[in-house]
Amino acid sequence: MHLIETKAKDGLRFWQTSLLIAASILAGIGMWGYFDGVAVDAQEAAAAAQNIPRGNLSDLYPRWLGTREFLLHGRDPYSAEVTAEIQKGVYGVAIDSRKPGNPTDEQRFAYPLYVVFLLAPTTNLPFPSVQRIYLIVAAVLSVASVWFWLCFFGESRPGTPFILGSLLSLGSFPVVQALHLNQLSLIVWGLIAGAVAAVSAGVLWAAGILLALAMIKPQAAFVTAGWLLLWAASDWRKRRALLVSFTAMMGALLAGAEFLMPGWLWKWRDAVLAYMRYIPGQQPQVQFIFGKYVGAVLACALVAGLGVLCWRTRRDSVSADRFLLILPLIMATDLALTPLWKGYDQIFLMPALLLGFRWRDEYSRLKPFGRAVVVFTVFVLAWPWVSATILYMMYRMSNVAQSLVVAPVYLFPFAPVATLASLILIARERLSRAAS
Repeated sequence: MHLIETKAKDGLRFWQTSLLIAASILAGIGMWGYFDGVAVDAQEAAAAAQNIPRGNLSDLYPRWLGTREFLLHGRDPYSAEVTAEIQKGVYGVAIDSRKPGNPTDEQRFAYPLYVVFLLAPTTNLPFPSVQRIYLIVAAVLSVASVWFWLCFFGESRPGTPFILGSLLSLGSFPVVQALHLNQLSLIVWGLIAGAVAAVSAGVLWAAGILLALAMIKPQAAFVTAGWLLLWAASDWRKRRALLVSFTAMMGALLAGAEFLMPGWLWKWRDAVLAYMRYIPGQQPQVQFIFGKYVGAVLACALVAGLGVLCWRTRRDSVSADRFLLILPLIMATDLALTPLWKGYDQIFLMPALLLGFRWRDEYSRLKPFGRAVVVFTVFVLAWPWVSATILYMMYRMSNVAQSLVVAPVYLFPFAPVATLASLILIARERLSRAAS
């Protein structure tokens, strides 16, 4: 009898897993179909109607062209002349902000100069070839990052969670959007994921190097690097390799950039200030949801609480629940408080989702309100897949109304805040039960 029950449970588990995999594949097909069909056609129609220029629209192109002009021709990648050439590639023309219909994003080379070391091998290649290389590398890193985070969370044999996580990652709105835009965020994301996996494996020197390389996009890696450096400094004897390797690699990048172009730091600063001018920030998402004053109070409470938790956790081992919680908490909090709303940046919610799935047994211990928050979070996160798939099916049969095209992003402001709230609720149950 026991053997029969075991086989029945195994069979049920197999069919459940198969259905989840099939649903993940269908959701990914719907998302890719939405982007390649519905979204692109709508953007082209809107651009034609408003006389908006369109070029390759690649976020990688400004970095690549600036690198090529700098390394091959000795030109200043931050100069107005190179910026005009970048705009001709991205938009098809050099833009004039005074003309109606022209894009406001000036597409400057707004990265630290040491990004040229990453892109140097591509300077002699035509840009379409560089795009193909990017797509392969970024897709591989997107899948690898799922494996890295699962290993960090203690999955010795990720198996089904890795398969499901990879399918959902490659078919998610943030990753699909980033791949279409050739966003370097996916490369930085892979480097950060590799760093945390190296930390969990005890290879701290590799973690330091990968964290330093991730600083090609400082706003995406700074807080994560800061926490791991604090953790390493709190036990110098055992963890100094992380600090030493990070400092050495960061020093090499900065010194190399300064050697190639003395004074580049000030030009980068000017480019960043200009970026903040032509890409104005919005309300932090926590203020958008809760209002200016309540949101500000909640933001201060989140920062203070996170700071206290980080300080108390700085000596914990890599296997401690509290240590596993910190990075997902940092990334979700950063998204909830940032004034820049970028859809592709929501890839940084993945650690919170993977950890929440790993600690899913805590859901049954939540009170009704806590369960409602988690259910709402699942709805918010599932909405882009559901709406994109429906829109793609409508598109295949007839035209889609312009007002519906942006339906997958309707709930985007709620995703970081809802994910953060669910993670806090689940983690509180987990940590309180462990303490008791």
